[in-house]
Amino acid sequence: MTVTSANAAAQSRRSEPRLAERLERCDHEAEARQLWWRRFGFWFPVAVYAISRVYVLIAGILLAKGQIALPIGLERIRISYPLPADPGYLAAMTNWDGQWYRVIAEEGYPRVLPRVGHGGIDMNPWAFFPVFPLTVRAIMTATGLPFDVVGPVLSTLIGFAAMFLLFKLIDEAVGRWEAIVAVVATCFYIASPVFSAAYTESAALLLVVAILLLLRARRYWWVAVLLVVLSLTRNVVIAMVPVILAHAVVRWRQHDEGPHPVRFRWGMVALAAWAGILTLLWPTIVSVVTQTPDAYNQTMLAWNIQTKVKLYMWWNLLYTYWGVIGQGLGILAVAGFTWFMLSKHSWRWGPEIWGWAGAYPGYILLVTSTTPSRVRYALLAFPMTLIIAWFLKLRWWSRWRYWILAGIVVVGAVQMWWWLEHYLIIKNLADDLYP
Repeated sequence: MTVTSANAAAQSRRSEPRLAERLERCDHEAEARQLWWRRFGFWFPVAVYAISRVYVLIAGILLAKGQIALPIGLERIRISYPLPADPGYLAAMTNWDGQWYRVIAEEGYPRVLPRVGHGGIDMNPWAFFPVFPLTVRAIMTATGLPFDVVGPVLSTLIGFAAMFLLFKLIDEAVGRWEAIVAVVATCFYIASPVFSAAYTESAALLLVVAILLLLRARRYWWVAVLLVVLSLTRNVVIAMVPVILAHAVVRWRQHDEGPHPVRFRWGMVALAAWAGILTLLWPTIVSVVTQTPDAYNQTMLAWNIQTKVKLYMWWNLLYTYWGVIGQGLGILAVAGFTWFMLSKHSWRWGPEIWGWAGAYPGYILLVTSTTPSRVRYALLAFPMTLIIAWFLKLRWWSRWRYWILAGIVVVGAVQMWWWLEHYLIIKNLADDLYP
């Protein structure tokens, strides 16, 4: 018999708010016997996401009234499809990259790369990955609906599935409270309006979460298949290599490699290698179809995006914003995150979430540029919300954690409005196009 005693981390039921007790009381077996639409794991993430999308819809309708006319031939922005002033919500949600996805959906990819006067490759659709726009194209063909309807609506609907699976992943791997925070914080993140735009964020999030779930379930062949789809959706598949290795190492350390451990180890090496090789899949397709060596990298140069380690750019960005103090704070932030990732607080997430929590932020710092897109790139770093959940569960303010979470929603809603107004809706073409 084992005897346990209460401690400061384990509060009594009486000290817990009634709301927390109701929401976090979790009996997965009892829930599984309920009708699917009555299960908390279904209706809660769907409801939170729906509320956030209604808010984005209202904000988008109001803010789109301030969008300027966008004719072809503007100097500071490439316009493929001209828009009038006040184009309406759906048209505004196809701004920026959305127009490039429309080109792909309606016209496909060019076989001959366009070039500018000095001989370099011009901006072209090959910079954008095919899964989302070609799916939109298939739906447009089947329904006859235009891109500015299918693109934003499809992205929004994919987001419902992504939030459902995100809640399922965190709920099973970490806990109910953490799943609640993950969904709420992700739905009301500053750049989350992009889930409603003709962008790939919702599709990428869905695939990342699905791969982590399948890896936890040890469905390795399905992992291999979805890695291919991810590699043709967003250029983040390389970040799955550490995740797969972390999963394999934990199974090895726990002597849980199955009846054929040597076969399992080689299988994990092959799966990790597969994820690494798939990073080259889309660049290879671009070169083969266009018959132009290094076509993808040259295309990215048209956006001044170089395929090299970019850590120095983040270092320079900190100095530009806040000087030496900013760089010092950046070092402290990385050190604090490293400490947390090496502590027991993150180990309880399981190797799959833990691996992605470390690999993807590292990918952002090393591979992505410090363009304004960096804010929406962080949407895939959803394990960061688990740090918020841990922090709010500390005994000093645990009783008020749902009030604080509500405050995060309010602050997030304000930031979402600001991001829509300044980053997606085009209200001017001044020199400082982004704040």
